[in-house]
Parts: sequence; C-alpha cells; structure tokens
Amino acid sequence: MKKTLLSLAILLLGLGAAKAGNIVEVWSTAKDWAVTSWTKGDTTPQTKTSTATNISYDFMGTYVSSYLFIQGKNTTGAYISYSLPIDCSEIVLTTTSGCSTNNKSAVNVYADGNKISTVVLNKTSTDFKISIPAQYQTKGTVYKIESNTNSYNQQIEKSTYVEATTDPTMSIAQAEIGFATPLNATQGQTVSGTVSNTTENISVSVDNSNFSLASTSITAAELSEGIVVTYTGKAAGKETATLKFEVAGLTQTVALSAITVANEGTEANPLTVADVLALQNLNPGPFYVTGIIGDKTAGNATDGMVTEVTPIKSNIILKDSEGKMIGVQVSGETRTILNIVDNPSNAGQTVIVKGNLENYFGAPGVKNTEYVSGLPTNGIADIVADENAPVEYFNLQGIRVENPENGLYIRRQGNKVTKVIVK
Repeated sequence: MKKTLLSLAILLLGLGAAKAGNIVEVWSTAKDWAVTSWTKGDTTPQTKTSTATNISYDFMGTYVSSYLFIQGKNTTGAYISYSLPIDCSEIVLTTTSGCSTNNKSAVNVYADGNKISTVVLNKTSTDFKISIPAQYQTKGTVYKIESNTNSYNQQIEKSTYVEATTDPTMSIAQAEIGFATPLNATQGQTVSGTVSNTTENISVSVDNSNFSLASTSITAAELSEGIVVTYTGKAAGKETATLKFEVAGLTQTVALSAITVANEGTEANPLTVADVLALQNLNPGPFYVTGIIGDKTAGNATDGMVTEVTPIKSNIILKDSEGKMIGVQVSGETRTILNIVDNPSNAGQTVIVKGNLENYFGAPGVKNTEYVSGLPTNGIADIVADENAPVEYFNLQGIRVENPENGLYIRRQGNKVTKVIVK
C-alpha cells in the first residue's frame, strides 16, 4: 500500500511539473505515418495524420527521414502546414545535430496565410522559438513553416506547440545573439518576442555599455515587431553581455557575444584574411579585404577554411603570410582582371578587393566582389612590345576599335597581345 501511494505521489508530482497542454511532435518516430520521400519539383501537397498527436499535416517538398526535412533546394517554397487542437502561443523548432549552419538557412512562418516571422535556423541542436501574435493563437489557426531559400534545406528534430494561458507570459525568440564588427564599426541585431495577458510595459536593460538600446521601456507590440540592439566595436577582442527583459514579475535574458577585429574594413585599412575568418560571416558588409592571390583556387572547406584545387576562372584564393586562406568569388570584369587561369602572373600579388562577407565553399569568404587595387597596370601584366609596330585595339568581341573609350580592351602591338583598361 505504501509503495502504491508513493508511486502515485511521484506520478502526480511529475504531472504537476509538466506542461500537460503542450504538444510535441518528435519527427524521428514519424516514419510510420509521414511522407518519407519527395520527387524533385513536385508541388502537389500530401496530407498525413500523426499517429502520436492526431495532427493533420500537409507536406509539400518536405518529408521525414530521421528528422523533418524541408527540402527547399529541390522544391521552391517547400513547406509543412497544419492546424492545432489547442490555443498556441509559441512554436518551438528544434534543429538536428547535422543541420546547416549557414546564415541563409531560414524559414518563413505563416498564420492563416499571413507571414508572422522569418527564423534563421543556423545552429545545430538548438531550440528556435517562434512567438505567435495574440490574434493568431486561437485553436484551428493554420500555421505554415516554409523554406525561404532554394540554396539550403532545413532539418527539424522536433516541433513543440506551446499552449496559450491566461497567466502573464513572456517569450523571447532568441536565446543568444552574436555580433561581429571591424574596428570602430557598429552592427544592429533584432530581438523579438511576445508578452501576453498583461498591459504593463516591458523593462529592457543590457549590462555592457558597448551595447545600446533605443529605449529601455517598450510595449508588447514593439517587442513583437522587434527591437534593435546595437553593438559598437571600440577595441579589438571579444566581449559578452546580458540583455534582460522584465515584466509582471517575469524575467527573460538573451546572451550577447561580440568580436571586433583590429582593422576597419575600409580601403585605407582593409580587413585581412584572418579578420574575414574571425568574423565568421556574422556581418556581411560590404568591406574592403586584402590578401595575397594564391596559385590555385578555392574548393570545399575543411576545418573552417577552403581547400586548394586546380585553378578555375570563377574564383581566386586570398592568403596571408601564415597560410590562412579565403575563397573570393569573381565574375564579370572582376573575373577578367583577377582570375589566374587567364592571368597566371597575378599569383603572388597582394591586392585589395571589396565585397560581401558570405559563406563560400562552406567557409567564410567574399562574394559580389569588386577589384580595387594592387595589380600592376590595373591588373594587366606589362608586356614589352615591338616599339616599331603600330598599336591596335579590339573590344572583347574581337571588333577593332579606332578610338577606345572607358572600358576593357585587347591591345595588340606586333606579336604581343594583352588586355588593358582604358580610362
């Protein structure tokens, strides 16, 4: 009898501690009822009902393997949609241990056809909280989780649907935020969340003066829309801070971290290769970057840095004296000037380029690149020509040009041919 009462007490204690109204869909156990494959390009939704939660899901470009796979790379706008049997104040998406960590891997969240959030799912094994505005919390609201990129897929281990309550609640969408800036630069990051069942203003504070807020008292509507935290990189190094929200006896915190590199990212003080690697694509720029052109080009990364492969025209590698490397995407006129296939003498030259800091071949790199300076004669190697031969100019289509104006031309003098920029 005592054992029975003890067991009952433990059971009741467990029930009291749990949020019985929340619903959790564990996708690793869903293969027996869910869609388990998808044909590339197929846009016809398939409806399946969970045997665990009795929720009916529409799958489009999405299926279950050992996780929920939102396959935007194969089907544009891939999604999963559903309605819930509870009033829902928050949806929590838990990513897998092998999900993409690229900052462009994101989903759009809709409620009854209205977009309420875009969430970047760029960390492994992490809970990403999606706060549901009050007008969309009612049972029966149709929610849709849709990939917003055709470059990356999303992997979801489980989905948690948090039941709404009449007690005051507060939920902040981000648990941690990272900042990365060149020296003396600023960066703003948005923090959002929901507060329900209270009319009080929310007190906001941060415990590091290098992080700033536009206001320290905000409304629930302002929090739902998102507030900006601004970081100023005043000295090279790393630092942390805690962002605190308080309302109706509730407290939520967000961990802030920041890195500032020693250079400003300007033409006069460009970022180094090591700076680009340290910033980890957390601040796209654009910025000026300097480095030594390598004699090979970029391949898929290992250990957070690109590898070297047989030269191609579409990228170059910039190196530093310590052997660190970044890939730099080149196209158009920049490709004509910088690529080492057509211009092998570029290898070993120290140049400055300007571009966006983005993931490239799986590591920090530079895209949307412009050539700035560093090559002799604007990047075209000087060729000693026959001084007695006439000089002729041709455009890139091979048509002779009598009086070349601004642009890139082919210059022929005797048997020597080179590309030149006429300014």
